[in-house]
Formats: sequence, structure tokens, C-alpha cells
Amino acid sequence: MADRSRRSFLRTMGLGLGGVLVLDGCGDAAPSAAAGLEVTDQRGTTLRLDHPARRVVTIPMPAASLLIAVDQGVQRIAGMHQASWTAIQKGILGEIFPAAKEIPHAVAGQDFSPNVESVLALDPDLIVQWADEGTGVIAPLENAGLTVLGLKYGTQRDLESWIALFAAALGKPGRGQEMLARMHQNLAQWSSDVRRAAKPSMLYLNRFTEGLKVATHNTYNDYCIKLIGAVNPATGANGLQGEGMAAVDIEQVLAWDPDVVLLGNFDDAVPDDVYRSRAWKDTRAVRDRRVYKVPLGGYRWDPPSHESPLMWRWLSMVAAPGEERFDLRAEIKDSYRFFYNHETTGAQLDRILWSDINNGSAGYEQFHGA
Repeated sequence: MADRSRRSFLRTMGLGLGGVLVLDGCGDAAPSAAAGLEVTDQRGTTLRLDHPARRVVTIPMPAASLLIAVDQGVQRIAGMHQASWTAIQKGILGEIFPAAKEIPHAVAGQDFSPNVESVLALDPDLIVQWADEGTGVIAPLENAGLTVLGLKYGTQRDLESWIALFAAALGKPGRGQEMLARMHQNLAQWSSDVRRAAKPSMLYLNRFTEGLKVATHNTYNDYCIKLIGAVNPATGANGLQGEGMAAVDIEQVLAWDPDVVLLGNFDDAVPDDVYRSRAWKDTRAVRDRRVYKVPLGGYRWDPPSHESPLMWRWLSMVAAPGEERFDLRAEIKDSYRFFYNHETTGAQLDRILWSDINNGSAGYEQFHGA
């Protein structure tokens, strides 16, 4: 992947990934009212804005925190999805930007169906919505006369498109270039065939408390596990058919017997829930105390976001405790200066990394502060 960095960067800011920006001047200079700007979304639909977006409603869950990182503030977010708001409440963005806690969040249902009346009341000039959830989630908004930026989900390429699109829509192409260059620099350190003495088996659970759901083919979680040189049993030789998050029973997990279990941030499960479960007691991950809650920073680290390079490093260190000597806490601090113009405290770093609830899991001392 190292040799794709420059090519990917050029495609992203050009025609390849969407996010086409037409404006007067260069850098982050705002276009004139007469010139406006154009953004081509992931549907292939070209949107024309008279000026950079000033009031944005975000419905896709990762979109709010990504927009905050591009803009380094919350002043242009008029509304967001409930799940985005919950992540801000549970994470540290609510501390960094207290006004984020007051942003309206009754804009859509859990299935992303928009609450058009609520959205209209926010007087937005741009709505960010999924473009791959069927026409029923976009058409009601466009029928109401609203401008909708459509996103697709799941791949690294999609994530890079989001960054370029948001930077374009906000009139900050230079900021988008900086974010992409930083991500590509991180990505260049990894290869799809990372050499490890052993490739641990890592199972990601999107849900635990009310039925098990695992990441299968064409999920970002599967991509990340393979990126850092581990294997996902749900997509291996004895894995599942189909794509996305799939329901499984404990018998299937026992058959896979993963080395590592990752608990996502879409329910409240913690490692102790797994360690205390009689059903899980014979799994290798439990015997070796290798169950970990995925970090929650500016957004959940499970799905793709601008913080994904931090997830890649955390995942690699969890996969092989002691093999990598890397100061992830220092990298988080540096990243948060860049994303949020914020100096992260030691207590905040502990919260991001779930240091308290992961403390009983093997090797987690590598993430502790001095």
C-alpha cells in the first residue's frame, strides 16, 4: 500500500473519489458569491452551493465528528443523528466542544429515515445522508427542496471521499488535503501482507449484550484486522457467507476460538461481561485474557473515521503486545491537536482508551501513562 499513497491522494482531491471543488482562488479561500462551488457526491450527483455550507445536518453516524475535525469546531453543525450525539456525550468531544452537547439530534430514525419536519426547522443549507440505503432516505429531503450530499459506506476509499467532500463543501480544500496527506502517511506504514511471526485470530463483535453480531466481508472492521496482519475468523476459510454485520451464536464462536475478541461501542458490553460468562469460559480469548473494548475518541474507533489511523495502531499493539514499541498516547495527543486544536489530558487519554475497563486484559499496561 505504500506506493498507493500519492496516487490515492491525487485521485481523492481530483475526479476519482468525488469531492470535486470549483471555486475562485486557491487554498482555503472562500469562493465569491457569484462563483459558488460545486461538489460531486458519491452518487455522482453534482451539487452547486452559492457559498460554503454554513448550516449542515449530518445523518450518517460518523459524519458529525468528521465535519468537526475538518472545521475544527461545531459552529456549522445545525443537527446530527442521535447516535452521533451519543458518541459525543460518551466520548470527549463534548468536553472539547461543550456546544456540541446542545446540538439538536432528532433528525432521523435508527434506520436513517429523515424526520423532514425537524430537519426543515433547523434551516440547513446542506444535508449529509447515506446514498446506499435506498432512495427512501434521500428523496423525502430533496422533495422538500433541501440540498443533499450522498455518502457511501464501508471502505478506506469511501472514508477518503468523505474527507474530500466535507472539505469541499465547507470551502476548506486545503484542510482536506492536509488531513488526507496525514492519513496516507500513516497508511503507507502498513501493507495488506504485514509480516508477523504469527497472525492472531481477531473477532470483532458489533453487538454482544442482546445477541452476537460479528463483522464479515466488506466491513471496515475486517479491513482493519487484515491491514495490521491479523486474520478475521468470520471471513476466513471457515467463515460466513454474505457481507456486513452478521448474527452468530456462541457455538459458532467456540468453533472459531479466536485469539482476541474486540467489543465495539454500539452497546455497553465490557471485557468483564465476557470473562464472567460461563458460555465463553473455554474460548482462548477468555483463557488468555485477550478481550478488549475498542477505544472511543472523537468518534467510535470501530467504523471508519478520520481517527482510523489511531485504530490501526491500537489494533496492531493489541494483536501483538510487547512486539511493537510505540507511544500511542503521544500519537493521540498529536492527532487531537491537529484535528481539534486541543491539548488532551492524561485523564482524557485514559477515557479514550477505556483504560479502566480494559485494565484486566493482557498487555494493556502498554497503553498506560507514565
